[in-house]
Amino acid sequence: MKHLTVASIAFASVLVAGQAFAGPLIDQSAGLKLFLGADVWTAPSNVPPGVTGPLDGSGAGFGYGGAAYYELRLIKLVGIEADLAYQHGPFHRTVTTNGVDTTYTLTTNSWRLPILAKLNIPLGLGRFWLGLGPEFTLASSSSVKTEAGGASVTQSGVTRDVKPVFGTGGLGLVIEIPLTGIEIPLEFRASKNLSQPSNFSDRFDATTVRAESSWVFRLGAGVGYQF
Repeated sequence: MKHLTVASIAFASVLVAGQAFAGPLIDQSAGLKLFLGADVWTAPSNVPPGVTGPLDGSGAGFGYGGAAYYELRLIKLVGIEADLAYQHGPFHRTVTTNGVDTTYTLTTNSWRLPILAKLNIPLGLGRFWLGLGPEFTLASSSSVKTEAGGASVTQSGVTRDVKPVFGTGGLGLVIEIPLTGIEIPLEFRASKNLSQPSNFSDRFDATTVRAESSWVFRLGAGVGYQF
């Protein structure tokens, strides 16, 4: 609830600032983006001796998502962007026991609010940008699928849904279509989970595992409008 309150206040502040200071030195954009990339689970530390199985090592998988975005820029150079984003992120780990491969897949689905402070560099065809900021998880659900010997079982009671905060960095190119106000954003983002513990015993308890990615990498593209 604390994360949701902070994120909501920050998002509302960006919108209010955009309307309060709109003028010749201010320009704004809004639109939609789609994302493709990877979710990564890093190996926990202090794994007890003899423990093997799901997620005691590293794992990764293909993820995707989408976002509505709003950006406020001052004299076209500095800005702030706030998104309302949906993320789908599975990661996999395969363990071989007595010659039998068992693949564990943990999947998270979450709503997130990234807020990036951005430096924009105007170019002839648009602008290049670098950005950095927090990414709040607003809501999340998860499940685990186990595949072995051609059989597949999905379980929903073996994970703990959490709301981690990520630190997100990115860079991108926004192509501006002359005389139309339309823009095409292209970008790369890397997000590190700042809330995930490293220690094995902190990620797991007797029956459940914290359902969260350690890193999220995304390539994005979209369409927006400047006003």
